[in-house]
Amino acid sequence: MEISQEMLARAKNKGKLILHDEEIKYSRFREGSGKIPRGTVLIGERIIFGFPHIKRIFTLQKGLEKNITEDEFYIEEKIDGFNVRAILIDGKIFAFSRGGFVDPFVTEKVREIQLEKFFSDYPNSVLCGEMIGRTPYTRNDFEPKLLVFDIMNADGEYVEVEKKYEILKNYKIDSVPTFGRFTIKNMEKIKQVALKLMKEKKEGMVIKSRISNRCKYVNPFADIHDIIGNARIMFDMPSGFFIQRVLRSAMFIRDFKLDENKYAKELGSAFYGKLIETLKEVEKGKLIAEEFEISIKDVSIWNKIVKHMGKEIKLEKISEKKENGKLRIKFRKIYKRTNQKFREFLSGKGIED
Repeated sequence: MEISQEMLARAKNKGKLILHDEEIKYSRFREGSGKIPRGTVLIGERIIFGFPHIKRIFTLQKGLEKNITEDEFYIEEKIDGFNVRAILIDGKIFAFSRGGFVDPFVTEKVREIQLEKFFSDYPNSVLCGEMIGRTPYTRNDFEPKLLVFDIMNADGEYVEVEKKYEILKNYKIDSVPTFGRFTIKNMEKIKQVALKLMKEKKEGMVIKSRISNRCKYVNPFADIHDIIGNARIMFDMPSGFFIQRVLRSAMFIRDFKLDENKYAKELGSAFYGKLIETLKEVEKGKLIAEEFEISIKDVSIWNKIVKHMGKEIKLEKISEKKENGKLRIKFRKIYKRTNQKFREFLSGKGIED
């Protein structure tokens, strides 16, 4: 796909294309524009296309029949991390967020995992993956790790699935876990994969045809886990966040004939338990916050994280210490909007609805 000067001018005039000058100069599409996806980045003459949202299906068999047009398809684990793209620019590796920002934290991490050989042989390719571990966005109990789920060519097209597996294996690059190749006739096996992922407390699956068609399917464990984690910061979450998770978990429970009463209790506990617990904390004067821990070599990265994330969420450093040549920082995110709303309601404020 080519981006014409006319398309660029139109996007700039509408405020959709923003210029940044950080470690490198680049422009990013803060919103989608026509067929150009949000998060697309321009660096000189080079275009790094944004990773498009893929369709979410709510019922497994009918969803696959309607959205995967090829006879065969592949199933991969859907990772609960955050989406990044790693690329080579003027001999240096950079990582961009889904929104198209240079992510200084992830950039430092991908430079540590020795991707130089891959980019030497594929200088115009993009590694698309999920970052997990101790990061500013995820709270796992292990150091950051990049799991690649796609390789994007310079034209924005994806490398065929089997070829992608081969390349990642050859360059010893970590891939998202894979479950093999299936057809719609393997529906019972596909259902077993879905149930296995739920039993192992994983988020769900991504289903991909050889080249282009793809969709994702999530299980009730992931939906209820999301609600537990975010009910206490409900006013800082996007509209529709909770409704969609209730709906898709209900459809999974119906399709797989799971115990409705069991999941009804879990869902009620996820909402009421966390909300009431949080209201009690706010009433006692506590702040609604989450604690994170990161390890960085470049101490300026912390200031960049604060600058990028600090508009709606207050970041407060708890501690820092030098460890193995790095700086380990513990900090908390204070959710300003939710704190304000809960305090107002507890103090007796009324609203018209």
